[in-house]
Amino acid sequence: MLHSLKKLLGLVASTPAEQQPHSLPNEDITEQFRQRVKKESEAKVLALGGRICDWLPLLDAPELREVVDVRGRMSVVNALINISFQAPVAVISAWLAKENLLGHLSPEEAAILAKDDEHLTEQELANLRWNLESLWAMMWATRMVPDLDPGKWCGDNMASLLPNLERGQSNEKLATLNALRPAAELYRMLDFYYRLHWYCVDERMHGRAATVSESLVYERRKALEWIYNRQYAWDDVEMGT
Repeated sequence: MLHSLKKLLGLVASTPAEQQPHSLPNEDITEQFRQRVKKESEAKVLALGGRICDWLPLLDAPELREVVDVRGRMSVVNALINISFQAPVAVISAWLAKENLLGHLSPEEAAILAKDDEHLTEQELANLRWNLESLWAMMWATRMVPDLDPGKWCGDNMASLLPNLERGQSNEKLATLNALRPAAELYRMLDFYYRLHWYCVDERMHGRAATVSESLVYERRKALEWIYNRQYAWDDVEMGT
């Protein structure tokens, strides 16, 4: 599945970004901490050959989702990605029902499952494929993978870490997830992708090519924003820069 996506999208990795471990508790996300993270994020963007915008605001304090909601979202996204690789809609819908996951569907996802296979648009299928990068970010947030380098696409080991619906596997691999990374660690990663996203958008608006994929950055930031801000619905995550 992943090899097919990479061939389809013509993925090429660029220089990895530096990752640093941090484990501050939620209450230590102070103004001073946020200012320090801003400078660290800007340094990482510059190290990737990007540019920064000094007046981009600091992130708000986190309102993290519960891990049960995150693993439910991951399970739904993983299942629906299979549709973009020609899995029948009815089969995916039945699997979600069997695993008691229908309650985690967003309205847009429910609308996709209400369609017949032949009525799915190319744009809908492309959007589902790109959800691989959103899912990869959530796998990082739940400690399934060790890093989230914007210079690398989702790993070749991704499929082995997830339920294989084609083989009839249950959702056990995701249902057993029981913790998110610390709030401060999530803050650092989201702040980095937020500022990196600004760079990507600004390059596109000025007719230039960014050094990293804007689509990759967008999808990962969306997943991180959704985890970090529980008020956002999956279909309506605020992605302004």
